[in-house]
Amino acid sequence: MDKNYRDRILVVDTNPIFRETVAQWLRGAGYDVTTADTGEHAFLTLRDWQYPIGWLYTRATLPILIDGWILADEYHDTYPARPVVIAAPEGRSSACGDIVLGQPSPTKVLEIIRQLINASHKSPAAAEIGSGLQQHAA
Repeated sequence: MDKNYRDRILVVDTNPIFRETVAQWLRGAGYDVTTADTGEHAFLTLRDWQYPIGWLYTRATLPILIDGWILADEYHDTYPARPVVIAAPEGRSSACGDIVLGQPSPTKVLEIIRQLINASHKSPAAAEIGSGLQQHAA
């Protein structure tokens, strides 16, 4: 599998400073990053099979109709065992194995995404990766 395919990250956030800070830091770390400011734009990006997304960070609350939870469900259609990193008002555990962070900083998001990707390169068991990192969410 192509490294760029596995490590292409979609960053979805309504705050342009937060979104671009995370995206720039991830690009600086060598990852291919795409950004979106609405759930609808992110949904279309997830459905673009020409440029597949390997990892997803999203805000839980997004404007219009598609929120972060719907994006996570769509992402899990392709990667059922890979966790989504979701920023929510409060951190909590997720039945799907997603990592739900309570009001994270850009640094925290970067750290979690890098840990997930690095762990996936060592072991394909993404479900185990997500369950280990869920402790960060609470």
